[in-house]
Amino acid sequence: MMPLERLEPFDKVIRYISEQESNQEKATPIKYAQTQNDNLRNEYSSLFEDVPSDIPFARIALRKNPEAVNFWLGNSLSTTSLHKDNYENIYVQVRGQKHFVIMPPVAAAAVNEQSISGTTYTSTNGDEEAELKVEDLKHTLDEPELIVPVPTWDPDYPDVRPTPYSELVKPLRVTLNEGDMMYLPAQWYHKVGQSCGDEGYCCAVNYWYDMEFGGSFWASNAFARDIARAVNN
Repeated sequence: MMPLERLEPFDKVIRYISEQESNQEKATPIKYAQTQNDNLRNEYSSLFEDVPSDIPFARIALRKNPEAVNFWLGNSLSTTSLHKDNYENIYVQVRGQKHFVIMPPVAAAAVNEQSISGTTYTSTNGDEEAELKVEDLKHTLDEPELIVPVPTWDPDYPDVRPTPYSELVKPLRVTLNEGDMMYLPAQWYHKVGQSCGDEGYCCAVNYWYDMEFGGSFWASNAFARDIARAVNN
């Protein structure tokens, strides 16, 4: 599920996110100022000089520069469901807290991964300037059709859609406070929530370093995934 993307003035977005955090009883669309496309070096380039251009220990250990540097701004209503990425991830918390639930690639048999048609939120209101309403949003199938492998088991609700192996997994739970930095290895499953301070928003920066697709790492992950499909089908 991909989000609806719109361009809005930055001050308007911050105000919306903060006001929504303090008035969660009102059902309004959840906005998250991020696009995961190296936005800190492009869309938010005016902020890039305030952060390091890369993380030295990661550059040395991984022998490469970051492929993307991403800026994230949202409130406690923003949650990223369980997934994994093809990037070595250095995550830095700037404001508020981030709450990670993390599992290694060998947990593939526990997450009940299913092949699902990709969809994107779209708006039924053609006015780009109008304020979004929940009733304006709908799911639209991606064209051309894109089949996406998606974990359907949620470690926070372990009795919903489990596999026979889900109860054997012991997820790691990590909270990042302001100023904390975490290395999240490529292909590790993670779910992310957040909580805000007095400002009413959470802010983070992360550095994506492309993973190594050669050697045994990619092959062993693919093997774990294939075994998971075999034992669960």
